[in-house]
Amino acid sequence: MNQVMTLLRQLEAHVQEEIGAQSRVLAALEAQGEALRSHESARIVAATSTLDAEIMAQARRTERRNELLSALAAAWSLPTGTLTLGSIVQRVGDEGRRLARQREELAATVGNVARQSRRNGLVARLHQRVTSEVLQAVLVESGDNAVLAEGGALVDAEG
Repeated sequence: MNQVMTLLRQLEAHVQEEIGAQSRVLAALEAQGEALRSHESARIVAATSTLDAEIMAQARRTERRNELLSALAAAWSLPTGTLTLGSIVQRVGDEGRRLARQREELAATVGNVARQSRRNGLVARLHQRVTSEVLQAVLVESGDNAVLAEGGALVDAEG
């Protein structure tokens, strides 16, 4: 049981780290959303780079989580991949109160990340649509319907 308690404390620390990481992702997404609404390409690139760095760090955290869950599964003689935070909380009873609170906080943070991500996607798609419509209007206004039929040509290198 001592090994299980040690692993439980390590899992709690990991979940707390994940909550912090998801909070940073949320902040990066919010900055990206502001940058998208500002129409400033330098801000958009900077915000997206920050977000990319946070997403890249996810792989290390996922690996650590899988190690902890596998170790707990082995300690309880369960097949790897069967444990979830919810099932661990149920197994450890009162010892899992902190983990249960963290689980709720993590779920709320991940929900906020998903909502902000969808908002950013909507704003980006709207920007793309507006840009396409402006280009189309300019090209049609100039009477060059052939360029529209070809598609994808923003600049005529010869003209």
